Amino acid sequence: MQYRLIADGGALLDEGGGTAEMAGGALVVTPERGAVLRVAPGDVVEIQEPQPYVVLLTLSDGARLELSRIGVMRTQLLAELSEARVADTERVLLLDGVGKAEAFPGWADGSPAELRLYDDALVIVPAAGLAEKIPYAFVKGVSTDSSGYTINLQVPGRPPIVVGRLARRTSEFLDLLRARTAAASGRTSHFLAALLPGLGPVALRSVAALLRDGLAAPRAELEAVEPTVFPALLAAATRPDRVAAAGHLLGLGPSWLGFKQTVSVQREGSGAGPWHDSARPPVLDHDGRAGHFGAGLPGMLAAGLMSGFDGPFDSYGPGLAYGLLGTAGGFQSPSAGGPHLPRAVFPHQPVTPAYTDYAALTDAADPAVLAFLLVLTPSGHLVYEVLNAADHATYVFTCRDTDQAAQLNRALDLLGFRVEGIYADATSAGSRYRKAAERLPALRVLRERFAGRAIHDDGWKLAISRIPGPA
Repeated sequence: MQYRLIADGGALLDEGGGTAEMAGGALVVTPERGAVLRVAPGDVVEIQEPQPYVVLLTLSDGARLELSRIGVMRTQLLAELSEARVADTERVLLLDGVGKAEAFPGWADGSPAELRLYDDALVIVPAAGLAEKIPYAFVKGVSTDSSGYTINLQVPGRPPIVVGRLARRTSEFLDLLRARTAAASGRTSHFLAALLPGLGPVALRSVAALLRDGLAAPRAELEAVEPTVFPALLAAATRPDRVAAAGHLLGLGPSWLGFKQTVSVQREGSGAGPWHDSARPPVLDHDGRAGHFGAGLPGMLAAGLMSGFDGPFDSYGPGLAYGLLGTAGGFQSPSAGGPHLPRAVFPHQPVTPAYTDYAALTDAADPAVLAFLLVLTPSGHLVYEVLNAADHATYVFTCRDTDQAAQLNRALDLLGFRVEGIYADATSAGSRYRKAAERLPALRVLRERFAGRAIHDDGWKLAISRIPGPA
């Protein structure tokens, strides 16, 4: 194998013979003489083949690495590097979504890309250029051209995303995109129905449309649907030790309330093959006894659950939703440690179909649904307060109006509301957030607008008041 290492300005840094392989999660070029070059897959911003049997890699620092005479290992090396690059790019740039991604090779906006559908977002990792995350809450429409092979995603704030060249997987991608978008919306609707049992279906539909996953809704718009909606949601979502802080923040200016699911509840099926419905109804098995739900309240809840399998909140009621938030004790089964779904046994078909494991949400040590408050203050700040997580500080950003507040909300969603990279050092070579801060626009916006944070202790209120305003 021959290699050439070229600096950003075009100067030749090194060349010669050696070996190239994927080792330890990185591309390792070992020269016949000289120092080893290790390239993290996430540092490869473009992969090209300008000539037959020549691979040209553009690196994040502007340097280029040319590999030639690779021989029969070329195809395997490229495949391993491309796969590792996608995963490493998501990790380094904090772009991974909730759950397990379904990957589709195709094109996006005129360039080859891998399209990854998570439970909550579409992530696009192009062969060249910046990766992008599109939460489903921000997708306003999905359509196809007359051929059915070109898909257009309408996303506010940018031109439509054009997806194509999916070949035989076009329908599969489109169906899964629509299904996961609908599922995310459905989970929000069921969750809110449990927290707002007194709200009618039309009003609930309006609230769910405002409170899409990760998207904060203005207090005024929630109260326009029904005056008690905002206080009811706030009361349900707030930990007892955060009630006083939330009350203080609400007095500072206009506010927004939001919810973000942070744990996947999708479970893969198992068995010998795909399950097909049969003429015989399934037998519901609890405690190893066919057709038995168990005695007492747990059995009654299980039976109620199976009568409305797609929407468990009607069966478990507010207890399960409170369990997701981690703010109050939901229903606990004394025999199993928490609410659980009855196992469906389909006669003569040893297959468990894929399902939504709602009970897993209540088993998490941390809240599975993050509840947060945004408040715009007269001093030119946007305050971000998590209502239901212990040991979470209050974050303050410079913000002049509601448009900037919406921009900051979207940036937080693109990060999955992971805040460590906002305040942590990103200048040192030892910082794990340096690359993300340099290459991820959402994180750059949050870091540029970050004004300070306040720990929840006796001096919290004073610390909030002392955070400096915009220059």
